[in-house]
Amino acid sequence: MLIGLMLFSSRIVAAEVWHYFNIPAQSLNNALVKFAADTNLAVIFSADAVRGMTAEELQGKMTVEQGLSRLLNDSGYTYRFIDATTVTLTPISTQAIEIKQPASVILDTTIVIDRAEGIWPDELAETRFDDPLDYQAVSATTATRTDTPIKQIPQSIQTVKHSLIDDQQNITLSESLYNVSGVVPRNSLFTPVIEGTLLRGFRAEQLIDGFTQYYNTGDRESLVNVDRVEVLKGANAIFYSGGSGSPVGGVINVVSKQPKFHAFREMGFKAGSHAFYQPYIDINQPLNENVLFRITAEYTNSDSWVDVIHTERFNVNPTLVLTDNADTKLTLHGKLSHWQQPEYQGLPASGTLAGSFSVEPLTFIGPTDMPDSRSDNDAVWLNLKQRIDQVWAVDVRARYGVSEFTEKIQTLFNGASFIADTPLLAPSTWAVVNGELSQRQQEISFQGFAQAQFNFVGIEHVFLVGGDLGELRDQGYIDVASRISGLVDLASPNFASAYQIPGPARNNQFTVNTTYGGYWQLQSHIRQRLHTLLSLRLGGVEIGFDNSLSHLSSKTARLKLLPKIGASYDVTGDISVFAAYSEGMRGQPFFNFASAPIPELSRQMEAGLKWDFSGRLSGQFAVYQIDRNQVAVATPANAALYTASGRQRARGIEVDLVWRPLEQVNVLANYAHTDARFADEDAGSRLPWVPEDSGRVWAHYRFNDETLRGLGIGVGVYLSSGAYLAKQNQYKTPGYYNFDAAISYETGAFKLAASVKNLTDQAYYQPYQYFGGGYAGGGRVAPAAGRMLFLSASVTF
Repeated sequence: MLIGLMLFSSRIVAAEVWHYFNIPAQSLNNALVKFAADTNLAVIFSADAVRGMTAEELQGKMTVEQGLSRLLNDSGYTYRFIDATTVTLTPISTQAIEIKQPASVILDTTIVIDRAEGIWPDELAETRFDDPLDYQAVSATTATRTDTPIKQIPQSIQTVKHSLIDDQQNITLSESLYNVSGVVPRNSLFTPVIEGTLLRGFRAEQLIDGFTQYYNTGDRESLVNVDRVEVLKGANAIFYSGGSGSPVGGVINVVSKQPKFHAFREMGFKAGSHAFYQPYIDINQPLNENVLFRITAEYTNSDSWVDVIHTERFNVNPTLVLTDNADTKLTLHGKLSHWQQPEYQGLPASGTLAGSFSVEPLTFIGPTDMPDSRSDNDAVWLNLKQRIDQVWAVDVRARYGVSEFTEKIQTLFNGASFIADTPLLAPSTWAVVNGELSQRQQEISFQGFAQAQFNFVGIEHVFLVGGDLGELRDQGYIDVASRISGLVDLASPNFASAYQIPGPARNNQFTVNTTYGGYWQLQSHIRQRLHTLLSLRLGGVEIGFDNSLSHLSSKTARLKLLPKIGASYDVTGDISVFAAYSEGMRGQPFFNFASAPIPELSRQMEAGLKWDFSGRLSGQFAVYQIDRNQVAVATPANAALYTASGRQRARGIEVDLVWRPLEQVNVLANYAHTDARFADEDAGSRLPWVPEDSGRVWAHYRFNDETLRGLGIGVGVYLSSGAYLAKQNQYKTPGYYNFDAAISYETGAFKLAASVKNLTDQAYYQPYQYFGGGYAGGGRVAPAAGRMLFLSASVTF
C-alpha cells in the first residue's frame, strides 16, 4: 500500500535550497517521514518495500537531492521528482528507464497536486503521515504545543485515531477512551454538569482544540466532529491551567475536524437498541483556494436500558478557514450543543451490593413523568497562525463560551444524607425529597505563544514563549424542599409523589475563576539521540466564591512557579527511554474554608519506555507516582467548613501498544495497574471509583482479496477489577468483562456497518459518581447496559 507523506507549502524555491538535517539513525520508513516534514515535500513510497530497512543518521547542511541520496544509500532504491513538491522512490534496477523521462522543472511558485488535507504546514498531524487504516500515531501536539514524534516526548501520551473509532463503531466519546490505559470514562447516563473522567486515579479534564471545557456541558458524547483524541497523563500546568487550574489526572484533548481543499458531503444514519436513532451530516465546501468551510451536525434520540430515561441531544459545528496557503492561517470554530434527559442518580449500595433485599437493576428513582434535566453549551473560538520567517512563528488563540444546565431530581434521603447508601427504615424504605440545581457560566480565554526553531552549536532547538488568561463566571442555586415528598420501598418501588419545584429558583451562589500565567519551553535534540524538555510556568489562580443565602464567602489567590522537565533517549532507532517531572496547581471553588483558602498542588514523577519497530509494533510502558496535596476536607467540628489539609497518592504501571503484523490486521492492547490511596488521616484507604487493574484488547481484520474486498471484522474485550464507592472502602463493585464486536462493508461511496456492545450480555454494576458520594461518605452504582445492537449506513459524494 502506498503511503503519501505530505507537508504542504505553495512556495517552492529553487532546487539548490539548503536544509539543515538532524535525522537520527532509525528505520528507513521513519527517516523518510522526518525528511518529508523537514523539506515540505511529499515522499511517496511503499511501506512494504522498505520494511526492515534502516537509514544512517542524516546530519548537516545539504540539498534535498543530497539528503535523499544519503538516506537511500544501499537501500536498492533511488528517487524521482514527479513535480515540484512530490518525490517517488523507484528501484535502482529501473533507473535506466526512469532517467529517460523529462527532467523535472522546479518552479518558484506552484500549486500542490493534492491539497485534500487542507492542513497548515506547521501542523504535522499524524493522519498525514500514517496509513489512514493504521492505529499508530507518529506524532502529537498536545504535550508540547509543537508537532513532536511521540518517541521524543518525555511523558505518557496516547492517541485514539479516527480509524480506530470507525473500526469499533463507537457510539460515544467515552466509549472510545477505553482504548487508553488508566482511563475510567464517565458514565453516559450522567447529566453533563461535571467532567467525571478519571486518569491515573484522579479527575481529568476534557479540552477541545486545547481549550478547557470546565463543566463539559452540552452534547459532550458526540463523535461527529472528532478527528482524533490525544490523552496526556498527569500534571500539565505549563499549557493547561484554565478553568480552576491544571487537572491532576491529565487532559483529554479532542481535536476537531478541519476543512479540506476538496469538496465532499457525507450523510449517515445510525439506529440501534432501545429505540436509538442518530442522523448526521458532514459537509465540506471550499469557497475558493483561500477560503475553506466545513460543517458537521448530529441529532440523537434514544430510550435507555434504564426505565423512564429518554435522551435527546444535538450539536452543530461550523468551521471556517482563511489562509494564503503560505504564511497565514485563521481558523474560526463554532459549537451549538444541547442535551436533555430525566436526571439519573444511580442506585444505592444497599439493595445492589449489600442488604437483605434486591433492587431491580433497571429501576429509575423518581416518578415516571419526571421533567427533563437540561445542559447546553454554545461557543466560538479562533486560532491565528502566522509564520514570520524560517525561524519564528506566532500562534494566537481565543475562545468565548456560554453554558448552562438545570438538574431536577427526586432524590433518596435516609435522614442523615442524600447519598443515602443505607435506608431510612430497614430493610428497604427511603424518604424522597425534591431538589433542583441550576447554573450558568460565561467564559472567555486567551492563549498565545511565539515559536522559534533553530540550530545552535550543532544542536536543534525548538523554543516557545507565551502566556494565557482565562476568566469564568458561574452563578446558580441549589434548592431542596424543606420537607420530604413521601416514602418509597425500593424492594417494590412506587413513586406516587409528583415532582414539585422545591424553591424560589433564584441565583444565590456566585463564583469567579481567573487563571493567568506566562511560560517558556525549550526542546533540544542533542547528538541525534537525547531529546530534552525544559519548561517553567509562573502561574496564578484566583477564585472568589460567594453564597448570598448563607452569607459565606471565600477568596483564593496564589502565584507559583511550576516546572516541567524531562528527557527521552534513543537507545536504538526503535527503542527510547524517558523520564519526567511536572507540577500542577488548582483552585478549589465551592468550598467554604475555615481559614484562608489555598489551592491544591500536585506533582508527578514518571519514567518508561517507548518503541516503534518499523511502524509495525509500537507502544509505551510507564511507571509513575502522582502526589496530590492541600486537598479540601471537611473539618471535624463543622462538616460545612473545610481545610486544605488532605493528601492523596497514586502509583501505577501502564502499557499501551498497537501491532500490525499484516497489512490487513490491526491489534490494540493496554493494561493499567493503579494503586490510588488516601495519604492523610485515612491513609491506606483506596480512592473511590478507581479499579486496581483494567485492560483492553481489540483486533480487526480487513479483507483484501477480490471477493471480500471492503469487508472488515473486529472483536474486543475490556476487563476491569472492582472499585470502591467511598473513602471508607465499605462497598465495592465486583470485577467484570465486556465483549464487543463490529463488522463493516465499504464499496465506493457507500458504507454499511453493524456493532454489538456487551456481546455476552453480562450483568454488572459500575461505581456512579453522584453527589460526590465517594468522598463524602457513601456512593451509588449504575447497572451496565445489556447486549445492544447498532446498525449504520452512510454515503459520501
